[in-house]
Amino acid sequence: MNRAVLLYRLQQLDQEEESLRRRLREVTAALGETPALQETRQAAARAADEVHRWAVRQRDLELAVQGLKGEIAAAERTLYNGSVRNPKALDELQKKVVSLKKLLEKREEELLEAMIAREEAEEAQKQARARLAEVESAWQRNQAVLEAEKAQLEARLAEIGRARAALIPSISREDLELYRNLRRTKGGLAVAVMRFGACTACGMEVPSGRLERARETDLFFCGNCERILLPEETLP
Repeated sequence: MNRAVLLYRLQQLDQEEESLRRRLREVTAALGETPALQETRQAAARAADEVHRWAVRQRDLELAVQGLKGEIAAAERTLYNGSVRNPKALDELQKKVVSLKKLLEKREEELLEAMIAREEAEEAQKQARARLAEVESAWQRNQAVLEAEKAQLEARLAEIGRARAALIPSISREDLELYRNLRRTKGGLAVAVMRFGACTACGMEVPSGRLERARETDLFFCGNCERILLPEETLP
């Protein structure tokens, strides 16, 4: 295998490795909880908090209504059992009963509103839970796909590492240094295929005289972009 072919093969491995590592970084970053899942979970938590808030409010109002009814009943018993004879005291007691009944009416209205609000909150919580279950299910499926892709990427990278380790000893130190310098200065492309007598990297045609001389060596360069040229017919 000539020198250009060896370097071209090394370049293929390096390019594939770079591409796989970029994708592996993307996959790794995508693993874990997504912002969408976190927001949906927070929405479900807020819905649960709202149900709890209205449940507490309803319970407090039910106790308040129960207490007021008991207070009204006690006041009316006192009012009508004859134990209070003083007109002024009776008048004050009657006013108290009227006031308590107005307060009871207000609390009962508030209780009805709280009951309605709790029902609405429970329905919203039901919808939030269903949405969370849907998002979690999709997330879990996606995570499984990503985990499988991650394993495939890592396996392929290991294969490339082994292939590269087997190839490197076949390349001279000078050629390897040349390749690395060209990769660094030529946008990652050190070896370009020559197709129909032209460099596929820069498009420049190779003069026929230069092409004839190139056939006498296994490593020649584009006169324009200075990349190593590999005739298409010699591709591995």
